[in-house]
Amino acid sequence: MFYARDVSDAPALAAAPAPIQETQQDLTEVRVFMTFQIIGGIGLLAVLLTAIFASKVYRHFTWLNFCITWLIYCISYTLLGFSGQQTSPKPPSYPLCLAQASMIYAAPVLVAMSTFSLVLQLWFTLSNALQPPKQKQRDTLRNIALLLAPYIAWLGFVIGILVIGTERPELVVRAGHFVYCTISGGKAGNITAIVTAAILCIMVVLDLYIGAMLYRNWRALRGSDRPGQIPFSLVVRIAIFSFVCVIGIGCTMVFLSNVSYIAGNIIISLMPVIAFLVFGTQQDILNVWLFWRR
Repeated sequence: MFYARDVSDAPALAAAPAPIQETQQDLTEVRVFMTFQIIGGIGLLAVLLTAIFASKVYRHFTWLNFCITWLIYCISYTLLGFSGQQTSPKPPSYPLCLAQASMIYAAPVLVAMSTFSLVLQLWFTLSNALQPPKQKQRDTLRNIALLLAPYIAWLGFVIGILVIGTERPELVVRAGHFVYCTISGGKAGNITAIVTAAILCIMVVLDLYIGAMLYRNWRALRGSDRPGQIPFSLVVRIAIFSFVCVIGIGCTMVFLSNVSYIAGNIIISLMPVIAFLVFGTQQDILNVWLFWRR
């Protein structure tokens, strides 16, 4: 849920050969970055397929969409690595670099929106459990909005970066640590960081409101026999992930101050792993995976 680090001095780094020690450090960072991204991506794919095909596992579409958007996040950040051009002495091809740059600036907004949609759905479910359900037509329109909003925001950022990179191809560069391609200059990353932080701040406020509603109405909810009854484990997991998002907001502000992009890249790669651990270790999913224990 974090934006890509801009490295405005990347052309200079590419022009001058780096010392052996620095190169080894850069490649170590690349390996760590790719390892975390792949682990998170594979884990989330396994969770998604389990939720889709296992008859004993049911998840709301916003939960499934959450997993899909994090898979797109992982693909965006590993595109250069799987192309074989991540650590090559020659700069990566311009179309590939531009494609990845457009995706990684849009990916944080995508996952922030999908996480926000998941929290919104939790709030709607809680409201329906406490009062009579609304009209189905309104529910349908609301569900369509929850499903499409993350992709509309993602597409807007992708198109914006593609336009910038097409008009100013010299700005499209591979980051100095060979991790991914970016748009040099800092403005694109700052816009992504600000938008992502704004979404997360609104989501955290909604989380606090949901927590207050649960605290005031927990007895009524536990005794409710409506289909909208909320599993307590899901509430806890969303709360945990929201806490991670609060940390993310702080990290975003640190990134904006250009303190350290090495730590930023590690956090970027850790987020899919955290999403997998928080939402992929629920009991019904584990029961499907550990079938021999039944």
